[in-house]
Amino acid sequence: MSLDFLQIEQAMKDLMAAQVESKAWPWVREIKTYGGEFDDDITAIIKHFPAIWVTFAGSRKAVQSSYDKTEYHVNFAVLVGARSMRNEEAQRHGAGREIGAYQMLIHVQNLLTNNSLGLKGLAPLSLGTTKTIFNTKTRDQSLSVFSQEFSTSYTIHASDRKREEDATEAYLERVFVDYFYDDPAASIAQDQVELKQG
Repeated sequence: MSLDFLQIEQAMKDLMAAQVESKAWPWVREIKTYGGEFDDDITAIIKHFPAIWVTFAGSRKAVQSSYDKTEYHVNFAVLVGARSMRNEEAQRHGAGREIGAYQMLIHVQNLLTNNSLGLKGLAPLSLGTTKTIFNTKTRDQSLSVFSQEFSTSYTIHASDRKREEDATEAYLERVFVDYFYDDPAASIAQDQVELKQG
């Protein structure tokens, strides 16, 4: 089966979730697909910080390499969010047992850069631009969110006959999930369920 950007996004979340489960990243409370949370009242989501979001960030122009093969170049963004009850510097750098947004960003960069996520046919992730989404202060705490872009590519194999076969034989193969760690000691069950045709 050909790769698609949904699989890549899920593989990024799975890899980061494995860091939480191995206790390498014990500070993460959520890893999920970004769904426009920052478009709403930010005070409604800060209780989930420190958190990580992954989202498909678009593509560059595809390059057709043969009559049935196309090189598809895609971008993803990983957003990291941290908060601090101390001050603005602490929410970026961390303080005591609190993780800072800068530290989270470095962890994400080190983990994902040049990583092909275990997906056959996927070019290793290339580090892209880093952006500040916001640094702000609420009544009793400071929060910071950064976005780190990654780019990669894979080959789409397609032909009229192949598309017709896919349409005829298509069936549900995977269930994709997000990760929530309200209880740091909790273990996570199967994160991706593979369904067999039968």
